[in-house]
Amino acid sequence: MSATGNPASEITDHRTGLLLCLMAAVSLHTIDATIVNVALPEMRGTLQATFDQISWVVTTYIIAAVVLTPLVGWAASRFGVKRLMILSVSVFTLASVLCGLAITLEAMLAARILQGAAGAPLIPLAIATMNRMSTDNADRARLMALFGMGTMAGPVLGPSLGGYITDIASWRWVFFINLPVGLLTAIGLGMTMKRGMHFPGHKLNFIGFFSLAIAIGTLQLALDRGESEDWFESTEIIAYALVFLAAAWIFTVNSRTSSRPFLPAALFRDRNYMIGMLLILITAGNMTASVVLQPPMMQNLMGYPVLDTGVILMWRGVGMMAGMMLTPRFTHFLSVRLLLALGGACMAAGLFPFIHLTTETPAFILAVPPILHGFGIGILFVIASTVAYASISHEMQVEASSVFSLVRGLGQAAAISVVVALVSRYSQINHAELVERISPLRAFTPKAISMSGSPEALQQLAISEMLVQREAAMMAYNNAYMALFAAALFVIITSFFVKMPDEAETEEGSGHPVEA
Repeated sequence: MSATGNPASEITDHRTGLLLCLMAAVSLHTIDATIVNVALPEMRGTLQATFDQISWVVTTYIIAAVVLTPLVGWAASRFGVKRLMILSVSVFTLASVLCGLAITLEAMLAARILQGAAGAPLIPLAIATMNRMSTDNADRARLMALFGMGTMAGPVLGPSLGGYITDIASWRWVFFINLPVGLLTAIGLGMTMKRGMHFPGHKLNFIGFFSLAIAIGTLQLALDRGESEDWFESTEIIAYALVFLAAAWIFTVNSRTSSRPFLPAALFRDRNYMIGMLLILITAGNMTASVVLQPPMMQNLMGYPVLDTGVILMWRGVGMMAGMMLTPRFTHFLSVRLLLALGGACMAAGLFPFIHLTTETPAFILAVPPILHGFGIGILFVIASTVAYASISHEMQVEASSVFSLVRGLGQAAAISVVVALVSRYSQINHAELVERISPLRAFTPKAISMSGSPEALQQLAISEMLVQREAAMMAYNNAYMALFAAALFVIITSFFVKMPDEAETEEGSGHPVEA
């Protein structure tokens, strides 16, 4: 059946059932992006991974989804939306089971890549299906509001649900819980969605896609492995850098010479679109990195149980939801620039207390400021999209959306790698500085201990070393949060460079030149 016929009748005879299935599919994808964060310390011990290695469980999922998202339109045009949706949910469910069964880090990462790749089509196809289901603009707005609730299930429910499951069972059930939900969703989609909906005429520049995918993959590998391999002192990192440069060069040449480049050059000549991508890069990175940092800090250094950690992390998601819901109302009496500045200020204010955390910081400080941080992120998610698409033509909306999603995922993955590298490096630097300043440790040198042979000396050295390691790690987390705080302040500066179309028209009427 043609994709241009009667919208609602082409999709389903069971509108409510299909809507519930789409919500379940989207929730599976978004929750799995955050549900593992609280379980990372437990997984680290089981999989025998270092602090920086266990973060790959999050980044591989994000990168796999990001890289394959631009393929969704092409795949839907070849196989149809219904078939692709059911296949995606089914493979996602299978990959979740493989994650739960993994006994090595390598097996876990392979399963997470498969899981992220299978989840890539779920959100774009759900949006396309809901647009086809709607009968008018008001109905579309109601459906998109419900869709927003599904996408917010991840940051709101993910941490607390992951903490609860890990506390009463084990981290493996964080993945096994997807099995019944995934099976029911796949069966429900088969029963409620009609065949026939396609994305007609979608073509893909495979050279552009593969070169960009290789560039993104090698860049992320360099960021993930750089700290442990001492960056460019390692031939492995040098190899990643060379492959990245070669792939980036091929992508650039293809973009300039191809009649249908993978990423349209016109997008990058739009100032607001570039600013919007910069904003989503910072905002998405800030959100994901802060959520990845907090669980190991709370559980390993502050002694919080996994369930309490999940509940405390949930409040950032509540703030995000409030920010996203209230921002449309704010636009009636605040300009876009002021809303950007407000979002950046809230995000920075929510991070500021984390620059001064100690191992004795009360739970109140760990729970309340993230609400403000999440509120700022919610504002910026809405306004960054508004700014990015403000002057994009209707014909380029699909390409613009793909690139926007790509940049958002890159911001998440890169930010995780950067803050993990900061924590690893500053833990060593702070440890060396503290040892130099603490006289008991300076007195108990290996030579002095071997000469005295005193068990008391060994015990005192072990206790002192444990305390120094803990304080050095806590200071390293402060350093990482300082980087996120600086990025939030940069959002406020960026707000001054935004020029919305209505403002541009006013300047045009005054005889001033207009920049798009």
